Amino acid sequence: MKDYKNILIIKMSSLGDVIHSLPTLYALRKNLPHAHITWAIHKQFADLLPGKPWVDDIIIIDKKQLTSPSYLWNLRKDLKARHFDMTLDLQSIAKSAVVSALSGAPEKYGYWELREGSNLVNTPLVGDHQFDHVIERYLDTVRVLGGEVDGVEFPMPIYSEAEQSIRQRLAERGVHDDYIVVVPGARWVVKEWPLVNFGELCIRLCESGKKVVIAGAPDDDDKGEFLEQYVKHDNLINLVGTTSMPELIELIRHCQLFISADTGPLHIANALKKPLIAMFGTTSPERTGPYGGSHVHIIISPTSKATPEQPLIDDPHCMAQIPVDTVWDVYTDIVRKDT
Repeated sequence: MKDYKNILIIKMSSLGDVIHSLPTLYALRKNLPHAHITWAIHKQFADLLPGKPWVDDIIIIDKKQLTSPSYLWNLRKDLKARHFDMTLDLQSIAKSAVVSALSGAPEKYGYWELREGSNLVNTPLVGDHQFDHVIERYLDTVRVLGGEVDGVEFPMPIYSEAEQSIRQRLAERGVHDDYIVVVPGARWVVKEWPLVNFGELCIRLCESGKKVVIAGAPDDDDKGEFLEQYVKHDNLINLVGTTSMPELIELIRHCQLFISADTGPLHIANALKKPLIAMFGTTSPERTGPYGGSHVHIIISPTSKATPEQPLIDDPHCMAQIPVDTVWDVYTDIVRKDT
């Protein structure tokens, strides 16, 4: 691999997509231990990035300002002053291509699936895994550039203060040991498992003696309130919309088990190698699901038609075809193997 000295990685969103990019960061750093690596990202996802030795610097990109001439001018000055010799655009869409173009780097690359005109700026790096899981597609960029990829590793940040905060909040609710994290929301409604199903599952978990912590984004406040009213059990703790990103990471890091549909926090759980149950139907786990390891337990809707080539199916009834009994059976099987 060429001895790049100053690299800009561009992956600005979203939560799961940033997590999917971390193995490429890991591989780059292993191949180029002395390179200065900068990451361009939107502010709300910056806490997903590890610090040194993995990432040396972070550039916050304001997506609302990317059409402002004055913002673009100042961004260009900032980027060019850093003297990047290579950009790696793992977003490969128009807005990320703008950042790549403004960088002034003599070499600008993206993974093979360049969209929205990003091919006008970036050179696609096409490897053997172009139709495989997106993590492998991203890793192909390192392989094609001549680097070695020994495996899939996720360098995740550690937040000691956030861990203390979460432990204190859980202790105040009577949680001192093992707990299960359940995330009922998803980025798109068609990816969500019905709330009533989540409620029935939480009732079974709580009645079996498990502490269940429901979590999610502020936009999912109504889901948390619904589950509180539906479950009505002291073992259910509602933290939906009340955790920072570092707190969410630490909440998941220390859980016994994670359960959700295809949503961003699922990929945090996978990166941390937590035992997890993931429900899929309208999206393809073979393309964007939790990747690798015996800790991963995927349940696919019997009516799912999603494929790696057609990764999102707009079927509002698909996820409802996953029965509560099926999820419960997978859970009890995990518990039985752990005892």
